[in-house]
Amino acid sequence: MSSPRPAPRADELACVAAGGVIGALARAGISVWLPHPHPASWPVATFLTNVLGCLILGVVLAFVDGRHNRWLATSPRRARLARPFLATGVLGGFTTFSTFSVEVVQMIRAGSVGLATAYLGCSVLVGIAAFIAGRALGSQWFGVSAVDLQADEEL
Repeated sequence: MSSPRPAPRADELACVAAGGVIGALARAGISVWLPHPHPASWPVATFLTNVLGCLILGVVLAFVDGRHNRWLATSPRRARLARPFLATGVLGGFTTFSTFSVEVVQMIRAGSVGLATAYLGCSVLVGIAAFIAGRALGSQWFGVSAVDLQADEEL
């Protein structure tokens, strides 16, 4: 069992907050571009946003993880703040589990249980597949980086 993670520093919190604003604004733009007028219909904007976010997360993590050790030597602050800004901030603000959850409940309440079930299953499975594809693409583009979940949690 690992020791508890230290409290985040102020600059890490600022990076997450700034990235979150950027991601949320991008998500809002997609919501305006693809409105979801009826609760019994497929929420295209949220589905697209979450799947795209998973794909981009895979690419971003491949990029950041592939450079982490080099950045530790040349720019330790970048090495420490890249993940909080890009992954947690931008992509955390861009994707939305809360809207996804509300939409599933609204579909069920509107009597579209089958559609809600399909939306739930597709969101999870396609999201995971998109992340794996993004990680593979990122590895091709930026070089292979070891995936070490324990080390990932310590970054």
